[in-house]
Amino acid sequence: MSTSSAASPDAVTALFAVGRAFAGADSASGVDAALAEIGSSFDADRAWLIRFDENLMQFWVSHEWCANGVMACLPDFPGVPISLVALPLLQFRRGQAVVYADIEKLPPDARALKEEMRREGNRATAGAPLFRHGRLVALIGLDDVRQIHRWSPTEMALLGQLGELVLTAADRSAAPDLPRHVAPAPLPNGCYLRTGNSHVQVTWPEIVTIHAEGDYTRVKLHNGREFLELKGLAIWASMLPLQFFGRVHRSWIVGWSHLERIQRSSGGRWLLHLRDHATVPVGRRYQPAVRLQINVRGS
Repeated sequence: MSTSSAASPDAVTALFAVGRAFAGADSASGVDAALAEIGSSFDADRAWLIRFDENLMQFWVSHEWCANGVMACLPDFPGVPISLVALPLLQFRRGQAVVYADIEKLPPDARALKEEMRREGNRATAGAPLFRHGRLVALIGLDDVRQIHRWSPTEMALLGQLGELVLTAADRSAAPDLPRHVAPAPLPNGCYLRTGNSHVQVTWPEIVTIHAEGDYTRVKLHNGREFLELKGLAIWASMLPLQFFGRVHRSWIVGWSHLERIQRSSGGRWLLHLRDHATVPVGRRYQPAVRLQINVRGS
């Protein structure tokens, strides 16, 4: 297995290239152009800007650049619980950059993160924290889908400097009349689902069920449309808002608003009937949570 040995980007050259990306461009297009310069300079396949909410509970990808032929991941992240990046978060909060040169060497307690990295096709990833008034508000980062890649401490320090420029421009484009340290972008109320080479935006209430099928999950909408996603049920469970969804079985997540009634047999088996006439089994370990959600009393 080889490790990337490309020369580190020259600081002056990289700073000039990013500055040139902003010259004569509005802030929004300048951010995209700057990420393209950063990705190319660091020999990466993706360059991205991640934003955190004010309470450091969720994050989302606000901007992304991808090399030719590399899958875009930005639409997949509408507002993900911080638990997905729990492993590197402590380092980020201390102001330290994080490099995972080989995704396959992530420890067992980062299983969800490894699963997501694999789904995106990443071999390596890295991120540098960005702060405003002492508070962690964003990350500037890189992905490599071709090979393991050990970005050096010098490269990561430079990435952090470039990230400050990108974040300032992103804040300015999001809300020109607000102070630059404010991150005003709201968390979306849904997600994007893949269909062919495009994406379809759906709101949370539109999703009826999510069913595990091997390494994939099948997402069914209220209009009967279905999408096959290369995303494990654990990833869905970590990113879905609890007020709308619940895991009712090891293979099923249900949208609560679509629940019509519950059928309980004498043997203790439960079956959920949904408004689209579908039925979903309830695992015994999930019965207390289901009972609490639908306010059923008794056994």
